Amino acid sequence: MAFDAEGFDKRVPLPPELKIAHIRRAIDYIERETTELVEVYFEQANVFSGLVGIFGVRALHSLSPYKKHKHPDVAQQRFPDLSLGGRLNPPPEQALESKGSTRAWALQSHYNHAGWYIVWRYLVDPTEIIKPKRKVVIWRVDVPFLQQDDWKYETSKAGEGRGGRTHTFGVKLPAARFAAAIVYQHPKIVLRQSKPTLANGTD
Repeated sequence: MAFDAEGFDKRVPLPPELKIAHIRRAIDYIERETTELVEVYFEQANVFSGLVGIFGVRALHSLSPYKKHKHPDVAQQRFPDLSLGGRLNPPPEQALESKGSTRAWALQSHYNHAGWYIVWRYLVDPTEIIKPKRKVVIWRVDVPFLQQDDWKYETSKAGEGRGGRTHTFGVKLPAARFAAAIVYQHPKIVLRQSKPTLANGTD
């Protein structure tokens, strides 16, 4: 990997017309906006991850050529979150889904569609040590192009008769699949036992 001083790897393939500058500004926007809502994380972390993904959609819609679906019900409930130029029914190469996650590698979705995915991997730092005035830090951004066969269906662990659930899919062998798709890695963060941690010797 060849990350620059800011933590970006310019060699990683990106969706058509999406630039590192768009991702850089989106990271700043997501961190700023979600810091104000960090209490939600301590109440319901999965809901907060959804908010990170939503703010990612808002940022890219505003900052990049990728736009939300023109029909709100489709934009909120179906794939993809964004498409190049806001195209309806885009081909997979022009479809972009935004996901927030605290996990180092795993990715889940309610769909197994082919397309581009941008995964905002974040941590919560109430002390604001990593970044001043930021309780939420995007420490890595993955931008893989996933095919339908990259996904596997994940069965429910809930007991029979305890209510329904939406379908959930997970990416097969995510560490291997995402290793070449890391477009951003915070320069001061390393993985230790699959957890993002401040590197030794950082100021």
